[in-house]
Amino acid sequence: MSTAFGKRNLINLDLFTDAYRVTGRASVGIGGIHAELGNPNSKYLELQDAYISRIHQPGDIIASYQVGAFRKDNINFIVLQDRRDGIPVGTQHGRSIFTRGRSINVFLTVPSFELSGEAMHEGKISAREILVQSMGSFQLVFAAKASASLYPDISYSGDLMLVHKDRIGIFCLDTNKK
Repeated sequence: MSTAFGKRNLINLDLFTDAYRVTGRASVGIGGIHAELGNPNSKYLELQDAYISRIHQPGDIIASYQVGAFRKDNINFIVLQDRRDGIPVGTQHGRSIFTRGRSINVFLTVPSFELSGEAMHEGKISAREILVQSMGSFQLVFAAKASASLYPDISYSGDLMLVHKDRIGIFCLDTNKK
């Protein structure tokens, strides 16, 4: 969970690019990491205490830095262990607009990874509708698991993954499962 840092919070996260996993902490406002990723005033996400490893060797840290900046359009997905760090809460009805609707099982791919989990959606059930109607550049996937495509026994899971929509190659729905 997050720790207070002025009017911002420091949240723990794992960030994935095509070939690397970076573990660190990001400073975010009340809108969570989703709002930080959608901030039009910066193309970069800054992490503190960044530990970098290769996807195919997740246990080997190849570098660590006190501060690192990552281009938002180069991020494939972000893993959070607590969804409250990723989505704003306290809307008019006490429930975030990001968690309204019904749960739909999804499968998707980004470079080097296959992901599965649940998307929340209120409208027509179609892959295109979910991607188009979800807010921002990152698709939220709850109770998610990501497996390395070339090394399927290497996997990561989290309460919430934020997947860059422009990096999604395949997006499938399973409407038969809850």
